[in-house]
Amino acid sequence: MVILLLITAACGNATAGNPSGNGSNKPTAESQTAPNSSGNSAGDADNAAKFPITIQHAKGETVIQEKPKKVAVTYFPYADHLFAIGEQDVVAGVVGLKSLQNFPVYDTFTKQGRIADLGDTLNLESILALEPDVIIAWEDDVKNYDQLAKIADTIVIPQSENWQDTITKVASVLGEEAKAEQYIADYNAKLDKLAGKMDQTGAKGKTAIFMMTWGKGFNYYGGVRMEPYYDRLGFAKFPDMKDWSEISLEGVADIDPDYIFLGEDFTNSAELTLEELGKRPVWNNLKAVKGGNLHVIDTEIVGPLAMGQSKGLDVIEEILQK
Repeated sequence: MVILLLITAACGNATAGNPSGNGSNKPTAESQTAPNSSGNSAGDADNAAKFPITIQHAKGETVIQEKPKKVAVTYFPYADHLFAIGEQDVVAGVVGLKSLQNFPVYDTFTKQGRIADLGDTLNLESILALEPDVIIAWEDDVKNYDQLAKIADTIVIPQSENWQDTITKVASVLGEEAKAEQYIADYNAKLDKLAGKMDQTGAKGKTAIFMMTWGKGFNYYGGVRMEPYYDRLGFAKFPDMKDWSEISLEGVADIDPDYIFLGEDFTNSAELTLEELGKRPVWNNLKAVKGGNLHVIDTEIVGPLAMGQSKGLDVIEEILQK
């Protein structure tokens, strides 16, 4: 279920550390050059001067003596956060790495073989073998906290449906809160700019559903994680929308949204495929399908992922320009 809940979308051209896509000299996912990285000795010195630092977290207080160089991440969205702020070099191993590898936005980071796959669920032996400086964990790991803390300093950060709630906390483990705050500011500026285009194109107020094929029907998403698309951009929700729910093809037909953003089930367990949908009169008669507003997306934009949601804005901007 964790994998299912963390899907997101878009293979646009957003940049790590620079969600605004404004051509600034901030690091890109393609270059993988971290701000204040080893190429910037002054930045390194400034950051090193912050240590030791004391981190308040879900299991109390932990003192980190120096900036970690080798981090184990037990909740894969937190690896996304480190990629987003240009700190990909410290990510040594990730629980759920295969999930990240399903999402094209992370290809530059995850397809090199540099990051260790720590399994689909927490495995203490794998983390011990990695010999990390620090472990960044989430609330599901509290039951194993004592064992993890014997391996390395362990920081427990409860997950949130809104990545902006957690990215600064993750960055603080490296003393890099300013990078996270800048990423949030750039993302929000990009979001506001796109909201203006929604007004100009007439898309604001149009009903939209963000869903993926699942089983014999779909799952849709409409909670906190989707607020940028509904509350900020201005897509309209449909009546009785829940934070997350399964929905049948007939249910989608009852809504008959103006826009459908559809991700295919990357676990390959869905019985209902796009090919099969194309044979269904109910599907072909949907307003969005007939009107050219069915958009098939990579399943990244509907999760608590900083880079995924930035890519989502790129995808929607591209759609509005057509």
